[in-house]
Amino acid sequence: MIKTYNNLKIQFPLDECNKLYLKNLNDLIESSLFSSNRITAFRFDLRFPHGHIDQSDRVITKFFESLKAQLKAKDVKTKKEMKRVYPHNLRYSWVRERDTSGNDHFHCVIIVNKDAYSVLGGFNQEEGNMAARIKRAWCSALGSPGIIIDGLVHFPVNGTYYVDNNAKDKSIRQADLFYRLSYFAKNATKVYGSGKRSFGCSRS
Repeated sequence: MIKTYNNLKIQFPLDECNKLYLKNLNDLIESSLFSSNRITAFRFDLRFPHGHIDQSDRVITKFFESLKAQLKAKDVKTKKEMKRVYPHNLRYSWVRERDTSGNDHFHCVIIVNKDAYSVLGGFNQEEGNMAARIKRAWCSALGSPGIIIDGLVHFPVNGTYYVDNNAKDKSIRQADLFYRLSYFAKNATKVYGSGKRSFGCSRS
């Protein structure tokens, strides 16, 4: 039973995974490390409220548009304060899955320049940190801008990863991140042929 992809460990047997997704995830990490010497990766999950009608691809697109807008606004604010602005070099990937209840949800990762963002911050804050920006972006995508609805965004345990191009343990940390993201590529719980995309990745 092969649980590797290009000599990198993955969470599921290779024949139970979408190889194109694995390639895209590996390329995502590589391109992030090309743009930023040090990167931070944040894992999180997004869920729809019960009975939410619009579960189309537009919603996840709106989420990332809102998040980008918030990061841009933060850069403008920092610049006005005469502080150095580090490019965030945002990259991301998401996968749509469906649980036994029939509700779709998204597993997501964003990868940014560590010099710009290194921590999520307190999960209960409503503004001022990355966790709050993610929650606000999701509620905005759902049609409730400015309102944070509890329980729709989940930050898993040990969901923050760091990789430094100049660190001795770079290859180990990069492999650990890829292993975590390989979960996105499993075929189980995917909904193929529904007219909705199952996977998305930012362009490098």
